[in-house]
Amino acid sequence: MSVPTAMLDDMHAATEFVVIDVETSGFDPECARVLSVAALVVTANGAITGLMHTLLDPGVDPGPTNIHGLTAAMLAGQPDFADVADQLAALLRGRTLVAHNAGFDYAFLAAEAHRCGTELPVTSVLCTLELAGQLNLGLDSLKLGALAQHWNIPQARPHDALDDARVLAAALPRMITRAAQLEVALPVRAPIALPPVQFRTAA
Repeated sequence: MSVPTAMLDDMHAATEFVVIDVETSGFDPECARVLSVAALVVTANGAITGLMHTLLDPGVDPGPTNIHGLTAAMLAGQPDFADVADQLAALLRGRTLVAHNAGFDYAFLAAEAHRCGTELPVTSVLCTLELAGQLNLGLDSLKLGALAQHWNIPQARPHDALDDARVLAAALPRMITRAAQLEVALPVRAPIALPPVQFRTAA
């Protein structure tokens, strides 16, 4: 299938993306906290040109350790969000934030930024969970693990922020290519227009 020039222009309007994943102490960004954040600067063809990954000391119980594997002892003494906010902002500025179930990750990052009196420079967001639902992949699940299996992408540590971000960074160019084949416009949105959060059962 030939891809219209306008479609290609739309796909590459943002030449770089920032693939984000967070692990959290719970599901409500108003009270739960970010325990770990990974951010990978990725081009449309999948090249990683920048990386940030850190654990964070949230000062609260880490919650479902059986899921994310992070304990209070592991997080003690790590930086807090205010310590890394500028570094994260520098990666995000001028790029499209990409996350699987983006409403979840963005809500937590925005809440953490608000707590430390700053804002993240995010003007466009691409939810790959939303995009995957438009790609006719024939999968029973659109979880990140299912996409990894579909495209034979190694997944070493599910629910580890850095590993999940690396898996999504590898899946992103495949999704962009599939969208172009189907002439599906990438659902890049302003943060305020993100689809409703689907909690971690869909991440």
